[in-house]
Amino acid sequence: MFELQVGLVLRAVGFDNSTRIYLAAGELFGGERFMKPFRDLFPRLENHSSVDSSEELVANTRGLLGSAVDYMVCLLSDIFMPTYDGPSNFANNLLGHRLYYGFRTTIRPDRKGLAPIFIDRENGQTAGFEQAVRRVMLKTNFGGPHKRVPPESFYTNSWPECFCQMSPSKPADKCPPDNVLEILESQLENEVNRDLEASMETNSTRRTEI
Repeated sequence: MFELQVGLVLRAVGFDNSTRIYLAAGELFGGERFMKPFRDLFPRLENHSSVDSSEELVANTRGLLGSAVDYMVCLLSDIFMPTYDGPSNFANNLLGHRLYYGFRTTIRPDRKGLAPIFIDRENGQTAGFEQAVRRVMLKTNFGGPHKRVPPESFYTNSWPECFCQMSPSKPADKCPPDNVLEILESQLENEVNRDLEASMETNSTRRTEI
C-alpha cells in the first residue's frame, strides 16, 4: 500500500492527527514526495533516527542497530500495521512475536477488499469512502487468536503449538485446546514410531547389502 492509502485507512478507522506513528523503514521509494501527504495527515511521525539522535544510531541508520530499534519499537507498540505486500521476515516475525506476547493489536489491511474503494476514490467518488473502508476493516483480524491457515507460516502464527491456555469469547478459538496434552503425546508417539520405522528400514537395507 502507498503511504497516502495507509494514512487514509488509519483515519477511517478512527486515528486523528494527534496519533504518534513510528515508521520502521529504510529509504522510501519516492522519498518525501510520497511521504508529504501522509505527514499532512499524521504530523507526529518518527523513525529510529528521531527517537534517538545519538551519533551511534545515526551512523547505523542502515545497519543492524537501526533494524533492532525498529523491531523493538514495533514489538512493544500499542498497534502494529504491516504495509508491505511481499514476503518480509521482519513483518512476519513481528506478527508472530506480538501474538505470543498476548495478542497485541495488529492492523492487517485487506488489500483486495480495499482496492476497489481506492479506485473509486481516485475516480472522484469520495462519498461514503470512510464508511466503506470501515466495513472492510471490521472483517479483518486485529491480532486476536486464530488458527494458522495457509499461507501463514509458523513464525507468523504459531498457534496452537506455542501458546498457553487462553479464554477467548469464542470456544473454538481457545488455544491450545483442552486436550492439548493428548495431542502433544500423540504427535510425540507418531514421531517416535516414524523414527523406529526409519531405523528398521535402514538396518534392513544394510543387512541386504552385506
